[in-house]
Amino acid sequence: SCRAPCVAMSDPIDPKDAIDEACKGHCQKHLKELEACTGRVSTKLAAAKPGEEVSAHCTGQYFDFWHCIDHCAAPKLFSKLK
Repeated sequence: SCRAPCVAMSDPIDPKDAIDEACKGHCQKHLKELEACTGRVSTKLAAAKPGEEVSAHCTGQYFDFWHCIDHCAAPKLFSKLK
């Protein structure tokens, strides 16, 4: 039973998604490298013959991008922890 003014209890909001999004501007170089790689791999996959194995991937660029995001976000995120 809640009397006015009543505030509903809810789960706390995780600030990580918003912080990660804000850090994407800081990591544009890595994002562009990842997008360029994804484009190259997509082109290779589209040109491959049926059943032909294509070993191209963008794992390094993916991890470089997220490392940059984590490096940018960590100080902001830890300052919000209680």
